[in-house]
Amino acid sequence: EVWTLDMPGVGGSPDALLPYGASTIAAVVMEIADRLGHKIIDIAGFSWGGALAQQIAIQFPGRVRRLVLMATTPVMGAPGIGWAAMFDDDMQASGLKIQTATPLGIAYQTAAMAGWSSAAYLPGLKNLPTLVLMGERDGVMPACYGQMLASLIDGAVLEVVPGSHLFPFTDAAAMAARISAFLDQPAATQKAAA
Repeated sequence: EVWTLDMPGVGGSPDALLPYGASTIAAVVMEIADRLGHKIIDIAGFSWGGALAQQIAIQFPGRVRRLVLMATTPVMGAPGIGWAAMFDDDMQASGLKIQTATPLGIAYQTAAMAGWSSAAYLPGLKNLPTLVLMGERDGVMPACYGQMLASLIDGAVLEVVPGSHLFPFTDAAAMAARISAFLDQPAATQKAAA
């Protein structure tokens, strides 16, 4: 079973009534998991969603079985970092379109992660099997951010894959196969591979 979420004001989700923080959205994700009857889940996050995935794993350590981080960072800096994805090489070549977002949705999403960092908490995830995937030509989240993540999470597996920021979409079949293989590995095999 796979489910995806649009943040408030993005895609089909309405705007939030009030600004929110990363910890609030992490709690909402786990509340949804509870409603769907899942006590333990695997989390995969891309870009901003990768930062949220880190927040969930840190905030709910006993409830995340495996973690997949794609084209993301342990430190959110400049507002509007996601806008660079509109000029991504892979996106232009493939004709992919970014989900629409309202101005308020973008503002709240940016504010939710302004100054956010997981760096101090990631060493606590050492027993959590983690796969970090980064695009070799990613100008939005360069591979050095993946190297930071892998160095902070003991045992994390880092793979730099062909493509730029939108590699999970432009090479969806290969990424889905790689993620499925990671999620299907027994935990002992993942620790040995790291």
